[in-house]
Amino acid sequence: MKLNRGVLKSLPKVLLHEHLDGVLRPKTVVELARNAKYGQLPTEEPEELARWFYQGANQGSLSKYLEGFAHTIAVMQTEEALERVAYEQAEDLSRDGVVYFETRFAPIFHTRKGLSHQQAVSAALRGLERGRKDFGISSGLIICAMRNMDVSLEMAELAVDFRERGVVGFDLAGEEGGYPPKKHVEAFTIFSGRISTSLFTPARGSEGINLAGHSILRSTPHRTRDTINR
Repeated sequence: MKLNRGVLKSLPKVLLHEHLDGVLRPKTVVELARNAKYGQLPTEEPEELARWFYQGANQGSLSKYLEGFAHTIAVMQTEEALERVAYEQAEDLSRDGVVYFETRFAPIFHTRKGLSHQQAVSAALRGLERGRKDFGISSGLIICAMRNMDVSLEMAELAVDFRERGVVGFDLAGEEGGYPPKKHVEAFTIFSGRISTSLFTPARGSEGINLAGHSILRSTPHRTRDTINR
């Protein structure tokens, strides 16, 4: 059965796994880089940059794929940049027929120019809220802690603090090898009594919050089982 692209685009869709620092328009990357005086992009031509990102993401190499994030994160170090990226993500997804999406990011990666974690989260939420008002698309923000960093408890507390302002989940992400979830058990314990049991994300203002733990990209059955059990 051949699916019609136009029909697929028109169907209402829900997207539950997006990365805020992985959805930037190439033109936006170039403009933000110029504003930030960041001179390490492989090219400043949007079309060439788009091809560079595409090639890196399709080489079958996680390390090559992650090279692109070094550039996107580098240009997302201000409140204005974070808000713009979140807003444009909402706009782009709405054009693809998405009616609800969840996007995630690690606030700790956006503090190089002095932003606090709270400022970074607030900026992203403002962009998502503007997108909701302008394009009618609902969304939620997921706070990521990194397995190889000792900040998971702080990120978990941040997710709880913002759960009534648009944060819908907490995620444990990053390199899995050598960083089992058991090292971050304390972070997950603060969600006791707050974990959502519904299939979809709880409504804004709910006491519930969703938990996620990356355990697929470089995982083993043992690691995946440990992630679920923890």
